[in-house]
Amino acid sequence: MTRGLRIQAAMQARAFTKLSALAAAVGVTESAISRWCHDGQMTTNNVVSLCEILSISIDWLLLGSGPMQREGEGASTSHPEIGHMIERMKPHVREHLSRFLS
Repeated sequence: MTRGLRIQAAMQARAFTKLSALAAAVGVTESAISRWCHDGQMTTNNVVSLCEILSISIDWLLLGSGPMQREGEGASTSHPEIGHMIERMKPHVREHLSRFLS
């Protein structure tokens, strides 16, 4: 499985069904997320941010090794409903949230 496919799998597992929702959470454009989903280059900061937001292991994302879930975080601590809430936000609200989280 490629890094892009792992990103797509993590998005699905965390209920991020729209690129715009994940882009707003990470603080990047939708086209950046799309590039990453097609194995495009990522900065180290973006890798770390993506892993934090999706609660995934950096080793799993970059190397495909180990479990997807970040160590110390069980399934009960992940909140897929957050992805749904972000998707329902108006674009300007997602922008403000993204700035606040940054």
